[in-house]
Amino acid sequence: MSVGDLLKELNLEGKYFGIIIDGKKASESDIINKDSSITILPHIAGG
Repeated sequence: MSVGDLLKELNLEGKYFGIIIDGKKASESDIINKDSSITILPHIAGG
């Protein structure tokens, strides 16, 4: 499963999130292994 597939399954596609897999920044095309640790962070803007 890719990160994009996961976001679609969670009904989060089309929204912008920071995705971290096993402690490294990931893109929607990255593949998630069954033993991976996944963190989904909403982007926060400020100024």
